[in-house]
Order: sequence, then structure tokens, then C-alpha cells
Amino acid sequence: MQKIDDDGSPITANKTQTPILRRIAPLLVFVLILFTVQNWWRLELLINPIDNAAIKEEDVVLYTTAWCPYCRKARDYFEQANIPYTEYDVEKSARAYQEYQQISGRGVPVIRIGDRIIQGYNPASIRDALAALE
Repeated sequence: MQKIDDDGSPITANKTQTPILRRIAPLLVFVLILFTVQNWWRLELLINPIDNAAIKEEDVVLYTTAWCPYCRKARDYFEQANIPYTEYDVEKSARAYQEYQQISGRGVPVIRIGDRIIQGYNPASIRDALAALE
């Protein structure tokens, strides 16, 4: 038995699916935009990779804690860009905490790249400081 629409035309598979697609299309666009915004730095690294040939592990120092989500993001950034770095957990190492205080650490992460200090996770500042090393 064939189903008939309000306008008298037969209902096809496309007519029954179209309203669902119309309802979820804005949601799909929103999710795509949100994903792109949250992962823009990954896309930027793919499009414009950082030249890490001249960067040594001692040039990049990351002061972190185990529980900090922005520390995790900084770690991910360096790993994604293949940047060698040294990481110190300021809650587990007295020496690391002392160094952290000497560079006026306020919160975590604190990133030392060459002679530049970056408070917090800021991909643009990290990229600028890495470019200054080269």
C-alpha cells in the first residue's frame, strides 16, 4: 500500500528523510564549526608546520601539574609539532618548583622558550617564541 502526502503525491523514501536531515543539518554544522575552532592549532600545524631542526630539548621547558588541562594541551601541542621539550611537574619536584618561582610562575602551565616566558597555554605565543629561536 502506497502512502499519500498532504498534497496528494505519493510519499517516497526521500520525502520521509528530508525533514530529519533539515532538522539535524544545523546541528551538524554547529558541531563541525565547534570541532574546527577547538582544533584550529592542529590544522595550523598541518598547513604551516614549525621548523624544529634547530630546537633543542633544553630550549623548551614546560612547568606543569598532573591535573592541569591546559598543561595537557601544551604537551599535546609540542608533541603534535614534534618539538623537543623538557617537562617539570612543580608539585612533584622541589627543584622544579624553585625554578618555577624564580621565573615568576603564576599558575600552570608556564613555558620557557629560550629567554621568553609564557604564562598559560597560548599557541600563538608559543609559535612566536619558537620562531625567535631559529
